[in-house]
Amino acid sequence: MLATTAYSQTVQLSRKYRVIAVKKGQPGITSMSNETEVIPTMYLYIPSAFTPNGDGLNDTFGIQGESISGFHIQIFNRWGQMVYESQDATMAWDGSYKGLAAPQGAYVYKLAASNVSGRTMVKKGTVNLVQ
Repeated sequence: MLATTAYSQTVQLSRKYRVIAVKKGQPGITSMSNETEVIPTMYLYIPSAFTPNGDGLNDTFGIQGESISGFHIQIFNRWGQMVYESQDATMAWDGSYKGLAAPQGAYVYKLAASNVSGRTMVKKGTVNLVQ
């Protein structure tokens, strides 16, 4: 079983706006526009290091982003063993493997994310686990 923790982030898919006009000194609405939906550009922030030492600061490795509808991440140790995998952008790796703390070092990640428009972004890189 691979360890994960819930990650406190909001994955925003779209925003809806409506303009409402009121006349100064009048309590009622004077006019209202049609509603419009804005789909933000997909954005990903991938940290380069984390410290799963339980101090409450950077204890997990998770991706933050916006406009993400599909998500898949895999993390590998230096021997090529997959130590973490998730398809949930709100989950984060807690730095453990098979129930034990993973050793300090560099880990390779492979990430694929897509937005509501179907655009896919693939990222590969390393994250440093610091004890």
